[in-house]
Amino acid sequence: MKILEGGLGNVPGFTFSAIECGIRYQNRLDMALLFSAEPCHACGVFTQNKLCAAPVRLCRERINDPIHCILINATNANACTGEEGYKNALQLTANTAVSLNVPEESILMASTGIIGVQLPVSKMADSIPSLSRGLSVDRGHDLSLAIMTTDTHPKEYAVSFESSAGTFTIGGTVKGSGMIAPNMATLLAFIITDFPIERKKLDDVFRSSINSTLNAITIDGDTSTNDTAIILAPVSKTPVTNEPDIEHFSQALLQLLEALSVMLVRDGEGTTKCVTVRVVGAVSLEDAKKASRSIAESLLVKTALFGEDPNWGRVACAAGYSGARLREEKLTIEIENIPLLVNGVPVEYSDKDIRDILSRNSFVITVNLGLGEHSFSFLTSDLSYDYVKINAEYST
Repeated sequence: MKILEGGLGNVPGFTFSAIECGIRYQNRLDMALLFSAEPCHACGVFTQNKLCAAPVRLCRERINDPIHCILINATNANACTGEEGYKNALQLTANTAVSLNVPEESILMASTGIIGVQLPVSKMADSIPSLSRGLSVDRGHDLSLAIMTTDTHPKEYAVSFESSAGTFTIGGTVKGSGMIAPNMATLLAFIITDFPIERKKLDDVFRSSINSTLNAITIDGDTSTNDTAIILAPVSKTPVTNEPDIEHFSQALLQLLEALSVMLVRDGEGTTKCVTVRVVGAVSLEDAKKASRSIAESLLVKTALFGEDPNWGRVACAAGYSGARLREEKLTIEIENIPLLVNGVPVEYSDKDIRDILSRNSFVITVNLGLGEHSFSFLTSDLSYDYVKINAEYST
């Protein structure tokens, strides 16, 4: 595998566009296209929130069709907008289809931004011809800029990998800084590849990779109305079916999603720490997930991380109420390589050494349940004053 500079623009067969439409703010990119002249297999993972946004509903209806394009907008979520919001999404994708001369059902849509406000449809529709004309292989980075909301910088990544059928590429971009939690998060993720693969296998690999990456991060425990992760791969008459090649693709996709997940947490709203919570020694994988997520989402743990306070009792407490099977006399907690609790008994440690670790912007908390062989890791952030300030002022 080789890490490439940039993101989406590394993948042959795709073009991109982004414009300043003025959907909510002036003088910022807020509307984008991701386009393939050839039809693509599409697979998607979406929010589990019962109040799903209109574009999520539209994507779920079309995701099994051959796909040419994703229309994306920021600053307005088109969520909790009723049938009018859904009709607006249909109209805008229909306009895009006409502009690109492709079938209407081959256009997906993704939106992010404020909830409960109708899209400025006329303004957006008038911008689509210009958006279509601006498609270029060189504008992948602009798309990454256009999908941002409270993000402080664009997030993109690309890798190439070898297979018996040749060298292929995967590129991706994500946005998200708050309302980040599993199933999924307030994030948009767009992944593209030139690797020809059967749709069922693509879906299996994508979902498996998502489970340990985008569905294993948390900033504030909130799951949004618009969460969307889509991968596109070319429809091919001769897809690669060789299992070693599929495995190379899977490894490359996992590396890409891991890198993008770290970028999301590092750029969390008000974040100063990006911390791995690793639970080992669990009776089952489900128990390991329960315990690691409970610790990672604990507000008391997060505030301790921000204060660089070695309060391991908050970690133990969160593991205890997680629902995972746990016995106090088996529980061990370490920060990096420094044990704080061993088999349920507190141990002496160097205050200076532990605070040196906690002052870093990245470290690992390991919790050993001592009951089995299963493990799982969550990536989490601290909770700072700035998180409250950012979200107190979001709609105004």
